[in-house]
Amino acid sequence: MVNEEHYACLKKGVQTWNEWRLKNPGVLVNLFEANLSMTDLIGANLSRVNLSGANLSRAKLEKVNFMGAELFMAYLSGANLSMANLSKANLSMANLSMAELIGANLSMANLSRTQALGTDFTGAKFTATCLEDWHINSATKLDNIDCQYVYLKSYKQERRPSSGEFRLGEFTKLFQKALETVDLIFTDGIDWKAFLLSFQELQAEYGEENLSVQAFEKKSGGAFVVRLEVLPEANKAEIECRIKELYEVKLNALEGMYRKELQAKDEQIIIYKEQSASIMSLAKEMAARPIQNIIDVKANAENNSVSETFNNNFNQPNIANFANKNQDDARQQANQNIYQSQQNHNLDGTKKEIQQILNQLAQTNPTTDVVTEAIHQKIKTDPTFKARLLAALKAGGLEALKAIFNHPAFSIPAETIKGYLEAE
Repeated sequence: MVNEEHYACLKKGVQTWNEWRLKNPGVLVNLFEANLSMTDLIGANLSRVNLSGANLSRAKLEKVNFMGAELFMAYLSGANLSMANLSKANLSMANLSMAELIGANLSMANLSRTQALGTDFTGAKFTATCLEDWHINSATKLDNIDCQYVYLKSYKQERRPSSGEFRLGEFTKLFQKALETVDLIFTDGIDWKAFLLSFQELQAEYGEENLSVQAFEKKSGGAFVVRLEVLPEANKAEIECRIKELYEVKLNALEGMYRKELQAKDEQIIIYKEQSASIMSLAKEMAARPIQNIIDVKANAENNSVSETFNNNFNQPNIANFANKNQDDARQQANQNIYQSQQNHNLDGTKKEIQQILNQLAQTNPTTDVVTEAIHQKIKTDPTFKARLLAALKAGGLEALKAIFNHPAFSIPAETIKGYLEAE
C-alpha cells in the first residue's frame, strides 16, 4: 500500500517534495498504486521510488528524475515524460500508450511487455534497454533514436546487434520492420505438415496477399521461430492466437491419422496370420476326411463313372493342392498389402529425410533457387539419395515428388526434380 506520509508530501508540490528528498536521501519511498493522474510533477525527484501500479495518466512529468524507479505495471497513458530520466527504471508491463517521451533517457531501462501504442519516442536514448515483447504499432514514433544496442530478452540476452553498434537509423529500421511481423515460437519443435495446413487455412481467412512467411529460425533446444509478415494495421495478437489454435487442431488430427496407419499395418499382419492358420486347418481337415464322406459311391455303372470322375478330381493330393492354392492366394494378397505398406513407409522415410534437409536449409534463409540447386547437387553426388527419389517417382509419380518436397518455406517444382533424376 502507498505510504500516506510520502503521498501527502508529494501532493504539496514539487519544491516541497524535492527539499524533503534532499533531507532524507536514504528513505525508501513507497507510492505503490498511488493516484497521481493529471498531477503536475515537472522536475520532481522520483529516483528509486516505488511507483508500481501507480496511476500517472496524463500527468505532467517533463524532466522528472525516475532513475532506478520501480514503475512495474504503472499507468502512464497520455503522460508527458519529455526529457525525463528513466535510466535503469523498471517499466515492465507499464502502459505508455499515447505518452510523449521526446528526448527521454531510457538507457538500461526494462521495457519488457510494455505497451507503447502511439507513443512518441522521438530522440529518446535506448542504449542497453531491454525490449522483450514490448508492444508498439505503426503510430509509435521512433525517429532519431540514440541507441548503440538493445536486448530482446531479459538478463541481457539476445543482443541486437549481436556485435558492434547500431549505425545511424538502424534501430528505427529494425523495429519498424518488426511492426509488420508476428513471431510464432514452437518450443517443442514443429510438425511442418500441421503448420502448412494451419497456415493455408489462416491465409484463406485473412487473404493470401495479407500473410506470408518471412523467415524461419532454429533456437537452442529444438525450438523454432516462424516469422510471419502481416499488414501494419493487422491485429497481430489475434493472428498469433488463431494460427496456434489451428496448429493444435491440425496436429491432433495428423497424430490420429498416424496412429491409424500404424494400427492398420499391425492389422494387416494379424489378418495374414489368421488367414494362413485358417487355410492350414482346412487343408488338414479335408486331407484327413475319408473320401467316402465326400462322395457317395453308387453301385451302378453310370454312377461309377461319375463317382470315378469325382474321385479323380477330389483325391487327397488334389485336396492338399486346393488348400495350398488358397493359402498361396491369401499369402499373395497379404504380401501385396504388406508390400504396399512398405512402399508407403519408404515414401514416408524419403519425405522425412527431404524435410529434414529443407528445414536445415531454411535456417539460412536461402532463395528457392539456391535450395533447388542444393538438391540437384545431392542427387548428383549421393546414389542412395537418388535411388530413393527414383523409387518414389516410380511408386507415386509426380504427385509423390510434390508431397515429398512440399515445404512452407520453398516452392520446389516436382517437374524440375524429375528432370534432374532422369538427366543424371
